[in-house]
Amino acid sequence: MNERRAFIRHPVDAPIQIKPQEDAAIQEISMSDIGEGGVAFNTNVIFEKGSALSIKIPHVQPPFEALCVVCWQIENGNEFEVGVRFVDEDSRFRARMVEQVCYIEDYRKKKKKEGYNLTSEEAANEWIDKYAAGFPKL
Repeated sequence: MNERRAFIRHPVDAPIQIKPQEDAAIQEISMSDIGEGGVAFNTNVIFEKGSALSIKIPHVQPPFEALCVVCWQIENGNEFEVGVRFVDEDSRFRARMVEQVCYIEDYRKKKKKEGYNLTSEEAANEWIDKYAAGFPKL
């Protein structure tokens, strides 16, 4: 199976922090997509397939943290797109909640561009009414 297409991916532009397990340095980058099994992100760091990483998405409350394993990496100009999978079921479930928060935040930003300033709670209520029933099932 092609690991890059093993899980449904949903585009998102959210800041994440990654930390290789053997390194103390934390790198803050933007996540490019998230799915039920993992995330993808762009970086200028080369990661070997099978490397263990710690991922943190600090802008959600409580912050999402999970251990991941690098599944694939594709060179893209001066950067690499890296795909990682979560190592446990609990992280996969919690990622679904983060995915919904990211969709709601994208909805709030879209409405702001249209001239509507919604609070996060107002955006969540509208998004749930309009889109929650069609949100991809596990």
